[in-house]
Amino acid sequence: MFDFLGQYWPLFLEGTAQTMIISIIGVIIGFLIGLLMVLMRMSKVKPISWIARAYISIVRGTPSMIQVMLIYYLLARSLPLPQTQILGSGLDRIIPGAIALGLNSGAYTAEIFRSGIISIPAGQTEAGLSLGLSQKETMFSIVLPQALRNVLPAMGNEFITLIKESSVLFYIGVQEITAEALGVGGTLYNFIPPLLVAAVIYFILTQAMAQLLSWLERRMGAKYELG
Repeated sequence: MFDFLGQYWPLFLEGTAQTMIISIIGVIIGFLIGLLMVLMRMSKVKPISWIARAYISIVRGTPSMIQVMLIYYLLARSLPLPQTQILGSGLDRIIPGAIALGLNSGAYTAEIFRSGIISIPAGQTEAGLSLGLSQKETMFSIVLPQALRNVLPAMGNEFITLIKESSVLFYIGVQEITAEALGVGGTLYNFIPPLLVAAVIYFILTQAMAQLLSWLERRMGAKYELG
């Protein structure tokens, strides 16, 4: 049933590498956007707060596939993206795909950050202000470090979700795991075995990431307890 792997395993390997590269870029973009959006949303300047709220609502309320295709066609029309091939996909497809995933993740990450910031007792902020720190210094020196520690499990879940969500990029021609599985299935005239292989790869990736995040969480917890 899986004899085809002897011939096509390099394609699945390339697809896996493609998925991980795009997911890592996407999570970095999402982290930065999420941090920016949560600070904007908590701003006392109403227009800035409204912009952040609108962004989060729109992204969370629309399908990721539509977002990917919109970003792809918008960038393809407005920017001369390079077509250099990396692991079977052109940068003109990888760049919009990674940006789209990052923009999508940013909305969810902003809400994760917000829950973490809300979980910090108000006394922490008051203590920082009483020590002569500004509101900005208190946020970045006292509140955010503790919030990041509290939301680490949720951030890990978002990264795992991003790995799975990367499968929508096959719609714009990115040769990630799903695209490779469908390509092999088309060649074999049988999609079930290649898709089962793709499912196993996703499962291994997400489980490995879950174990890594669990180890990191324990390590950070031990560090704070010793501190």
